[in-house]
Amino acid sequence: MQDMPNPLGNLTPEQFLKEYWQKKPLVIRQAIPHFDCPITAEELAGLACEDNVDSRIIIEKDGDHPWQPIFGPMDDETFAKMPESHWTFAINDLEKVAPELAWIADLFRFIPDWRFDDLLCSYAADQGSVGPHFDLYDVFIIQGSGKRRWQISTAEVTEDNQAEGTPLRIQKTFNAEQEWILEPGDMIYIPPNVSHHGVSLGESISFSVGYRAVSHADLLNDFISHITQNLSPKLTYQDADLTTQFHPAEITHDAIDRVSNIFKEYLNPNHPEISRWFGRYMSDPKSENNEIPEEPIESIDELLEEIQAGATLYRHPASRFAYNQQKGYSMLFIDGEDYVTSMEFAIQLCEKRAIAINIISTANQDEQKLLLDLYNNGCLYLDE
Repeated sequence: MQDMPNPLGNLTPEQFLKEYWQKKPLVIRQAIPHFDCPITAEELAGLACEDNVDSRIIIEKDGDHPWQPIFGPMDDETFAKMPESHWTFAINDLEKVAPELAWIADLFRFIPDWRFDDLLCSYAADQGSVGPHFDLYDVFIIQGSGKRRWQISTAEVTEDNQAEGTPLRIQKTFNAEQEWILEPGDMIYIPPNVSHHGVSLGESISFSVGYRAVSHADLLNDFISHITQNLSPKLTYQDADLTTQFHPAEITHDAIDRVSNIFKEYLNPNHPEISRWFGRYMSDPKSENNEIPEEPIESIDELLEEIQAGATLYRHPASRFAYNQQKGYSMLFIDGEDYVTSMEFAIQLCEKRAIAINIISTANQDEQKLLLDLYNNGCLYLDE
């Protein structure tokens, strides 16, 4: 992590978090100096044709209707029919299907890993755009090749300001307050709820590093599901001390108090239980992109032999790793599951994508078994 360049220019991560994070947009010129785009339009199009890749095309003009979306997988015929201008296509979760590009997202590890959502890459023909819109999440957009003009507006967007005839949430009215033209290596940070509009000036490619925006409703729904999944059906509303009441149809304050006490019992959980649930929730990858190795490895010695022969063991970007410190141990979270490990093992496993050989050799028996299971399930992989 310490070896990665700072994409914030003259700002320190501490200054960025204090002054800009979820507060106001920021443009950094040459956030990645001398940036050489690591993927071509042809390679992106090839990925978009694969079944396990989340891709979409948006055609502003000359489609079946304005702002026409087409969802992947694509094929050669789809791209052959595209107009000369005013269209773009994007691939979500690029780091999961092209692990060699995960370093782009790793530039921003001053934001906690568990907040990261995905690396998106988009190609745009001349004047290509996805329209003026706003997102609920934070995003860093890095210009990969070509140029794009970005405009932003901090004005509140009303519910009726939405283009008709398309499922996309594109604003009918957008009045830009600021404007920049980004070139390769330049970056713009856009916080939640800030309207933005990017238009390609000629062909271009850009990368977007986005962060999860989890609604309160989703958090509550999932936590309630978590705490109720193992409750006995014998636990029911009880009123053994019930007394007669003058109006039988009345729901009394006493009944409401009983229900309130039931809720308090479960919705005031101890800290470790919240930690366990939240770690599982935020490490859930939501989609499966891991590839199971063709030949499983049966022992730690076999794994060490592969590494000593020149292979490197990596965390796969399709898997999500996080941990939480407890008293005397760590709760390690991987893809929605939790494991009890030593603090040193959890920190070393999560700190860098490449797994150092000493982590494997010094791990205890349970931790070594976990490493084997992670490899055989595709959460870790060997690259020679």
